[in-house]
Amino acid sequence: MKNFPTSLAAEATFLRDGLAVLDPVKSQAEAIDDIRALEELKAACAAAQARRTAELEALRHEEEKARGVPKARRGNGLAAEVGLARGQSPARGTKYLTLARTLEDDMPLTKNALALGQINEERAQAVVNEVSWLAPEHRSEVDELMAGKFEGLGPRKLAGKVRAHAERLDLHGAVARNEIAHSERRVTVRPAAYGMAYVTALVSTQQAVGILATLTRDANSVINSGETADPTDPTGQPRTHGQVMADLFVQRVNGQTSPQAVPAEVLVVMTDEALFGEGDTPAWIAGHGPVPAELAKRWIANPQAEMSLRRVFTRPKDHQLVAMESRSRSFPAILRRMVVLRDDTCRTPFCDAPIKEIDHVVPVHEGGPTSWENASGLCAACNKI
Repeated sequence: MKNFPTSLAAEATFLRDGLAVLDPVKSQAEAIDDIRALEELKAACAAAQARRTAELEALRHEEEKARGVPKARRGNGLAAEVGLARGQSPARGTKYLTLARTLEDDMPLTKNALALGQINEERAQAVVNEVSWLAPEHRSEVDELMAGKFEGLGPRKLAGKVRAHAERLDLHGAVARNEIAHSERRVTVRPAAYGMAYVTALVSTQQAVGILATLTRDANSVINSGETADPTDPTGQPRTHGQVMADLFVQRVNGQTSPQAVPAEVLVVMTDEALFGEGDTPAWIAGHGPVPAELAKRWIANPQAEMSLRRVFTRPKDHQLVAMESRSRSFPAILRRMVVLRDDTCRTPFCDAPIKEIDHVVPVHEGGPTSWENASGLCAACNKI
């Protein structure tokens, strides 16, 4: 008989291996009970992981203090280590480190709710996001106000209740935080399935509601006028209200009359067989992923789109782009573009952020060349690590 493990890591591995070989359930009720129990177990594991993360941060700061590291530099790089241990990007590691520290130092009741499976990690993160700007004593007060009141609240509603408490406790801080948030307005894109993508604009609530109201009103006008034929559908099926809104959004942002003709550079990588023949190798949109070759050819064939071709050669066996080198310290434009095509998104493990900077893997001051092999596409945050 196996000895029961004594360390937490060994216990977790023991439990993981046991869960991998579960016997089939005999009834639906048993399956429901197991699903509930496993969800509570996941939450308990999240609480234990947060506690260990907070302990790791404390140990790192103590060790660096003993070595004479200045206080402002203590813990540098720890978020990246935590992210790597969790299989996440350094940015997510930073966010998780804040979660762990806040639960451990200021919100023990919320941490206890997580450990008991009353909330999950997503909802715990929603709570911490809304109190991150508060003073520790106010975070503790919110912790007490929310104790025992998590039942039935989804992340959005929970965040709203926590935000209301936070803003009541520190009205002036809330106004200042809103001003900071306004300065962080931006537009981002993230891939979706089947050649689609999400465009997200972080703007003020007033502006966002106004945008939606305007698109809704004008889409209603289009629907009422009967001009709903879908130019992308060969069968001539009418567009839905949501499709009309999406087309109006694209047309107005791009300043165009057709939602298909995009007046901006889009890097599409295709094989010659897929572009000129019957090849079925998917095309690749730099930074966004694969799309069916046939769909990419439709985009390129659009008479309202301006297209230019650039031949990029690859090795026959592994299809890696051909190397280019430069003696310059900075990467020339064409080499930068090829690195973007090769790396697609930030090269840091688990980071999916868009590439903003091209840097040397081996630094120049250590003899690293400005070359294809020594180039690495990174997001702005990872390039500062």
